[in-house]
Amino acid sequence: MERKAIILFRGFSETREGPAPIALIEHFGTPVVVRWISALKSLGFSSFVIVAQREVLKAVRALLDDADLGARVEYLPLEEEPSSDAELLIEGDFLVELGTLKRFVEGDYARGLHAGDRVLEKPARGAGRWVELDELAEPRHRPACVYAGDFKAARSALVRWAQKGVHFTSLLNTPLENALVKLLGDCRAVTPNRVTLAVNALAVPAALLFLSGRFLPAALLSYFAGILDGVDGKLARVRGILTRLGHLEHSLDALYEQALYASFALGLAFHSYGILAASLGVTLLVVDCFVRHVYNQFALTTGKPLKHYTPFDRAFALVDGRRNVYLIYVIAFSAAGCPLLALAAALAHASLTAIVYFLRAAQHLRELDAKEGTAQLLRLSASPRRRR
Repeated sequence: MERKAIILFRGFSETREGPAPIALIEHFGTPVVVRWISALKSLGFSSFVIVAQREVLKAVRALLDDADLGARVEYLPLEEEPSSDAELLIEGDFLVELGTLKRFVEGDYARGLHAGDRVLEKPARGAGRWVELDELAEPRHRPACVYAGDFKAARSALVRWAQKGVHFTSLLNTPLENALVKLLGDCRAVTPNRVTLAVNALAVPAALLFLSGRFLPAALLSYFAGILDGVDGKLARVRGILTRLGHLEHSLDALYEQALYASFALGLAFHSYGILAASLGVTLLVVDCFVRHVYNQFALTTGKPLKHYTPFDRAFALVDGRRNVYLIYVIAFSAAGCPLLALAAALAHASLTAIVYFLRAAQHLRELDAKEGTAQLLRLSASPRRRR
């Protein structure tokens, strides 16, 4: 069934060239109307009615008509009454954080408000529940709605909303990541996929430095690559267009990170630490792969990341063995002149994470089986059949 949304644009904003329709204002290179269409398509909408003044519609149409959007777009002058068969009505002059928008669309709400003003509405729900959008947002993403015509505030909000990671290394890297996103965000030649390739390219000299025994410079270069790794996803999110191809970034992340850990272990083995370093390195790679698999399998099975499942899981996600946390051990112990201890500390951290992740995932999945009746069906199928 086709899901339709109506996007209303009413306002203009002052730019260096004079007043401009908010629908066409670009934040990090993406016009507001394109940002809304992309966000709604990611939520399953495939039909859009753009409502604005006639001269604005003409400009919007010139922008969109030559593009194959994979969706149906209609245009309606502001003075005409839009049809009532739309699932969602949007005040397009505002921007809404994507997670908040998703919760509103999927929730039992009639209107989404920002500072008391309507921003989102589900016409079919009539006089149903009204909700302030900030109530649906994670605390770190509030305010979850901003006026798109306020250029500075809108850009600041988009960068803040792009923060995905909750690990302490993510928070540690955020200032530099955000500075790079603001610097590169308007440069069309710098795409998220190209940043991903640059990260993997940096891993090559870092691995060679590890193999040559220059552990501290290698670790510092690797850590910078990890910071740059946080930029590609943020760059895609601030631009408001997430591609399916971009999800392969996670596979490339695993490739370069595991290559760095392997080269560190081999470098230690080649330079005085022998079979012990090689054994610790192989064990670390195996345990880290297990951690990644449990985490990914849980998300595939439940549709929700383990790090967001319960308060305990959210707290543990702050310090678990993910991201580039192991490189902190490599930097610290290499600077202290005992790099082998870095490998032992990383293995201990990964092992603790593996134990916690597996036990928590098993507990949550068992509870879901009980809640859904699967456990009872299994018991019935395993019980002896009654004779007639």
